[in-house]
Amino acid sequence: MKLLSSLSEIPELQSDNVHIRDKEEFLQKINKMIKDGHNKLQIVTDFDHTLTRHHLDNGNIVLTSFGMFRECPSIPQHYKDEDNRLSGIYKPIECDPVMSIEEKTQHMIDWYVAAHAMLKGVKFPRNELMDSAHRMVECFRKGVPDMIEWSKVHEVPVLVFSAGLGESVLAALKAANFLLPNVKVVSNFLALDENDYIVGIEGEVIHTYNKNETAIKHTEYYEMVKQRGNVLLMGDNIGDAGMAEGMERRDVVLKVGFLNQNAEGNLRNYLNKFDIVLVHEPSVHAVNAILKLIL
Repeated sequence: MKLLSSLSEIPELQSDNVHIRDKEEFLQKINKMIKDGHNKLQIVTDFDHTLTRHHLDNGNIVLTSFGMFRECPSIPQHYKDEDNRLSGIYKPIECDPVMSIEEKTQHMIDWYVAAHAMLKGVKFPRNELMDSAHRMVECFRKGVPDMIEWSKVHEVPVLVFSAGLGESVLAALKAANFLLPNVKVVSNFLALDENDYIVGIEGEVIHTYNKNETAIKHTEYYEMVKQRGNVLLMGDNIGDAGMAEGMERRDVVLKVGFLNQNAEGNLRNYLNKFDIVLVHEPSVHAVNAILKLIL
């Protein structure tokens, strides 16, 4: 076990797009994780534009989990049109650097209620969604396969915590061979009738700003991590910074934020919530560099 004396020992943290809020505190958190080892560690990550990239090298925006569903050929055009209309209204609000979290939360609830209402009566495109998932394999951030493999070898639990569509998240993880025994998903899952028509969402709706104790408690994952107080957290939205709030034991939470849009306006807000912010970063190489130190 070798503790770090300086962050300069991690080359992946030296790039211009890497912003660390408090370097001394960051170093202390990493050293605490190194000292405690992988047996005390868990990884909690968002899915959309966190495990996946925000855009590909050709500039195309990567589909979200709801986007994967929307692009299935059998989904009615009226659903797609309304979904695009709602995104046009609420996505700018979600990324607004000035609006308060409290005000944003109500807008996000309105968005999710409207989006979920649209799903009712649509036939679930099971096979088409799997086809879409296979096309998503190239959309994961560079280094994610290495991160998942590291977690498998060291038996470190990984929670993919998504306010998106759970069926899409599971399909994408399965297509990429990331759906391993140590990888669990907490998300919005569809309620279906006997003919595979959607009747609603199971349980309480998870949105961007309630990804915390409410959603995690009483899950299989919650039981897996009771003795793992060190959390490496990854997200691309300010609300993601609170994903570990529902953990019974939290000794150290190292929060990694991916800032994909409006970097100039949002960087300060992100640094208020995350320990480290990676701006327009297509990989998880910085995260992997930290994990490799935790033996």
